[in-house]
This record gives sequence, C-alpha cells and structure tokens, in this order.
Amino acid sequence: MKKILLLFALLSTVLTTKAQNYEPNTKWPYIYENFTDGTVFFEGNKKAQKQLNIHLWGNKLHYLADDNRILEAKDKGVVRVEIGNDAYIYSDNQLVKILDVDQNNLVVELTKADFDALFTGTGAYGSSLNSSAARDLSSLDLGGIDNPELGRLLQERNDGRDLSVKHVFFFIIDGKQIEANKKEVESLLSDNGKKEWKAFQKQNKIKWKDEDSLAKVLSFINANK
Repeated sequence: MKKILLLFALLSTVLTTKAQNYEPNTKWPYIYENFTDGTVFFEGNKKAQKQLNIHLWGNKLHYLADDNRILEAKDKGVVRVEIGNDAYIYSDNQLVKILDVDQNNLVVELTKADFDALFTGTGAYGSSLNSSAARDLSSLDLGGIDNPELGRLLQERNDGRDLSVKHVFFFIIDGKQIEANKKEVESLLSDNGKKEWKAFQKQNKIKWKDEDSLAKVLSFINANK
C-alpha cells in the first residue's frame, strides 16, 4: 500500500512539474498545454460548452469540433469565456484573463507571443501583429491554423520553434482599456486623487506586474477617479 501511495505521489509531482514547464511553440502555439473543458457565454443568457484553448496568433479562441478538428470561435455576442478555472473577456478584439473585479472595473492580463522574433531575431511586443510577420505566416506552418487536426498537432507538438511569451497587464475602467502603469492611472484620477497617489504607491510598494498590487490600485482608482 505504501508503494502505491508513493507511486501516486511521484506521478503527481511529475505531472505538476510538466505543467509548470509548459512552453508554447509554433506547432502548439496555445496558452494552455491541452484543450480544456470550458464554457462560452453569449448575450441573451446563452452558453456553449466545448473543449477550448487560446491561440497566440492574435489571441483567438479555438475549440474542438466533434470530429476533433480545431476551429476558431467568432467573438460576436460573446460576453465571457471560462477555461478551467480561468475567466476571459474580449477587449480590443483579444481575449484577456480577468484577475480582479471591483465595481464592474477590472484588472486583466494579456498573454502575447513574440512571433516577430522568429523573422527578425529581435521582435517586439506590440499591441497588433507585425505586418511583415503576417506576410510570412505561411513559412511558420503554424499549428492550429495550417494544421487544424488535433491528432496531427499532438504528433508534431514537440517539433516546433519555441515562442517567447510576455504577460501584459491592463485595467478596464468604465469600458476603456488602459495599460497598468503610473502615468495611465494618474490620468484617470481626480485632483484630490492625484495628491494621494504618490503616498499610496509608497505605502503599498506597488509592483506593476503583481496581481495583488494591481488589485489595490484598481480599488484606489475606483475611490479616486
């Protein structure tokens, strides 16, 4: 019995390590290591349950059809997407993960892949896809687009070129998306809020890539805009 328990413990450790070490590549350019049970919520209280993943070329929602083909979901009428324990909304035509909610305003995270670096050797994390990279898309043989069959992707998923990934954080305030930084936040504040802003940052030691810090900033914005 002890040997069996030890085996399960070791297996759990291995699986956890693999999940932590997951990196997307051109043959598997997805945020998640696997397609995962999820729900798409639409206007009018409608919803659909599918196996979902987010493709990093433009942060598009993909789902598995009944024949295991990979299809792109349209964003029209979508109000929320849940994948596993994560929740997303569309903002600026891209899926962003919800990190915190306060008075209907949000902290969100955008996961971006640096496709430009595959062509230029330098790359840039702009808000839109580089046009020259878009022209060279066919040379990538990008998984999920050129090869929309799950079985083939799984066979080839370890053969792709590594993708560098960056996480960009935003606030969505009254429906408007702004980047999470000092300057953008200050532009939202009332005159009195601007006076309190420096002291607030110092007191809370704000880190602009830390989820807890950004939740505090969101609360401050709502109280001082």
